[in-house]
Amino acid sequence: MTQAPDFDEATDPIETQYARYDLDRLGMPQNGWRGWLGPLAATALAAALRLPRLGTPHQLVFDETYYAKDALSLLKFGYERKVVKNANDLLLSGNSNIFDSGPAYIVHPPLGKWVIALGEQLFGATPFGWRIMVAILGILSVLITARITRRLTRSNVIGTTAGLLVALDGLHIAMSRTALLDTPLSFFVLCAFGCLIIDRDRNKERALTAHSPRLARVGMVIFLGLATATKWSAVYFAATFGVLMLMWDFDNRRLRQPQRIVTTWLRKDVLPAITMPFWILGIYLTSWVGWFHSTGAWSRNWIMSGGPHPKWMSSLAGLLHYHHDMYKFHTHLTSPHNYKANPLGWPLMIRPTSFFYETKPTCGAARCAQEVIPLGNPITWWGGAIALIVIGYFAFNRRHSAATPIIAGFLAGWVPWLWYISRTTFTFYSIVFFPFTAMAAALVLYQVTHRRALNSDTWNKKLIGVISAVAILAIFFYPITAAISLPWDMWNLRMWVPSWV
Repeated sequence: MTQAPDFDEATDPIETQYARYDLDRLGMPQNGWRGWLGPLAATALAAALRLPRLGTPHQLVFDETYYAKDALSLLKFGYERKVVKNANDLLLSGNSNIFDSGPAYIVHPPLGKWVIALGEQLFGATPFGWRIMVAILGILSVLITARITRRLTRSNVIGTTAGLLVALDGLHIAMSRTALLDTPLSFFVLCAFGCLIIDRDRNKERALTAHSPRLARVGMVIFLGLATATKWSAVYFAATFGVLMLMWDFDNRRLRQPQRIVTTWLRKDVLPAITMPFWILGIYLTSWVGWFHSTGAWSRNWIMSGGPHPKWMSSLAGLLHYHHDMYKFHTHLTSPHNYKANPLGWPLMIRPTSFFYETKPTCGAARCAQEVIPLGNPITWWGGAIALIVIGYFAFNRRHSAATPIIAGFLAGWVPWLWYISRTTFTFYSIVFFPFTAMAAALVLYQVTHRRALNSDTWNKKLIGVISAVAILAIFFYPITAAISLPWDMWNLRMWVPSWV
């Protein structure tokens, strides 16, 4: 992310306003290349855990059975088509002629599948091909998490710690190695969040400098549009980030222009912000370009009753009708599933979703187990749940300038699902809010191990010890997140909680 600006805290009234709410007066991190060393090291570690054996298992894992084939259909036809009965076997044998002539009914926007399709275009319709782009976005998410946290906390150490927690997390590793839509969604949300924080900092600069273009705000809108075009749940992040943006705008104007605060804020901040949803909608509709250019996609020829209509109106009517059906599907999905997980338990990793499990004798023992299960690192997840409570206190009682956006991002990814307790949902959806959990854990971990020391850019033995423990558990659980065949006893040794099985 962009370098955090250097403020003179003695003369910057807005920086003083924000620092007032912080637990500690966190010093500015060292500038230049030093601020990249830790995040890049965490990113390299993430790549080492996500790229090797990416084509294993040589199977369509969990919902890859939908997205890998949908992505290939987008490449061939511009929209999703039905597949023949033995499509999986044909595809895994290298035969990509798997499509029927009729359209397929899909329930997610196209962009995430276009991401997967890019890998298939470059490397072929193979397990490696449909996973590689998701893996790259997962790896880049580590870098972005570290740099965002660094900017939020003004600490190289805290930023690097957050990056390491994501790099070493089993859920993030497994999700980065599987061609689902949730990792691209998480990536775009993180990018939007980073732009939001940059915009906040640049807006504070505007109190001391001339008016400057708000390019970071434009970037936030673009990434929110891309996220929404991947999964609808990004809408909650768009609303949350918009509220944060306007709240910070109001604080900034209150300190910069004491007179007529509300009217100036409404005219110069709120009014332009009203246009943002339309830009997001425009990006979303653009992602359906293949559907618009087709003649045989699902609902493409649906026409409203009541006589002829212009072509563009018929197209939009068909898309709106299609979205109505998609909405009904998402809100009424209650079919039973062995790995259905109540959203209340997601932050504690109570019921992870097993993506793949085989017992073929591939480990050299009489009884083997090979699994892909996005199982979060217990230290990070269970400790992170505590950290989120602490961060929530900082945010709502002290308006801590780092805690407030972190807890807001977490809640935007988790709370909306609590309205759908009866819906069939899975724990791996939490990948979208996990980076915020890692940010919270890194901040609280640093403050605990350093006993709230003012110097925020140092390591100590306690902090290194905790990260080492996280790394040891990451290595211990890695085989079951990356489909490495184990003797059954060794696999069972990793099933700490009965609900993990």
